[in-house]
Amino acid sequence: MKKTRDGRRRFSQDFKVAAVRRVLEGEALAAVARDLDIGYELLLRWKKRVTEKGEEHLYDIGERSKTRVRSQEASQQRRIAELERLVGQKELEIRFLDKALRRVEELRQPKNGDGGAASSKR
Repeated sequence: MKKTRDGRRRFSQDFKVAAVRRVLEGEALAAVARDLDIGYELLLRWKKRVTEKGEEHLYDIGERSKTRVRSQEASQQRRIAELERLVGQKELEIRFLDKALRRVEELRQPKNGDGGAASSKR
């Protein structure tokens, strides 16, 4: 067990797993909480997490922040991939419009040498 700067206690994954196993083996939740000097609600949350997700989801000290960082990195990678896809799409649009503009310029009739407007074809 470690304490945070604000004085709160932090428990290792092994401690949490051992406490939850005692409850799952039949000891009363309140008795285990009292024996380990931890809150009833805290032990109840740990037990719920283990029954729903498994023991590996009882994070060790500081481990959840690593998971959060990994999640943020994955989110950033998805965002980068989306932006790269959009850049590629815009490049295709630019090429298409560039070709269309060249084609329009090729089909346009040149102006008369006197500075007047070009006549239209009929």
